[in-house]
Amino acid sequence: MIRSLVAMALTLGMATSAFAADNAYFEIKKVKVTDVTEQYAPQMELFAKKANGLNADCNSSQMPLAPKFTGDRTLGSVNPLDAVELIVDQIINIGKKIFNVINAGRPVVNINLDTANALPKGLSCWSDLSGWNIPQSKVYNVQYENGFGMTVVDFTYRVTYTAGGSADGIGKYITNATFQPANVSVGWGFQLDATAVIPSVFNTGSKRDPVAGMQMNMEWKVTSPMAHEQSTETYFVSGENKLVHMD
Repeated sequence: MIRSLVAMALTLGMATSAFAADNAYFEIKKVKVTDVTEQYAPQMELFAKKANGLNADCNSSQMPLAPKFTGDRTLGSVNPLDAVELIVDQIINIGKKIFNVINAGRPVVNINLDTANALPKGLSCWSDLSGWNIPQSKVYNVQYENGFGMTVVDFTYRVTYTAGGSADGIGKYITNATFQPANVSVGWGFQLDATAVIPSVFNTGSKRDPVAGMQMNMEWKVTSPMAHEQSTETYFVSGENKLVHMD
């Protein structure tokens, strides 16, 4: 009888230890987000060259731009019947507002990359504007550690955009803004899902000199049998070719 009780106690103790160990593995104790752009510097020039033609096959109007403009500046002198009705100080997003980046721990790869744009109202294609800067990119790394100090989620993503395009010298706009997975590693028992959200585009300049602004959110969740964590990193992109990581 005593031996049976001892055996039961030992078994219970071992089961408790195993359960505690399982808990420690599936718990999330530490989350870290780091700017790792410098580590990816050798890739940046190559990426910029590839991104120059990004979505170049959009439906360009190939027509003169003749915006309705309330100020005393106008664009060109064209036949209104042959012109695109463009309102340069009203900025809209003609691209995606929400798109998956990581689904169940796997990168979502699109041949035609999902992007957002901050362009003047009336425009259907960024290539109708001119004076674009070279594509810009920043790279960020997200790491989750469990109760053992093991890295169970390692997710690196790239924020990219092209800025500075104008309509006959008026305005500074944004095109091909997107998030891309650069590296993803997810440990057994964990799941990572990440979604890009573009909640708003707006004019940070004036009616006479519009400057596009765009908010870009990277939202993700990490789940395990013992944890459910959700996070959002917010970025602001300016038509003046600036990217700000909002703390």
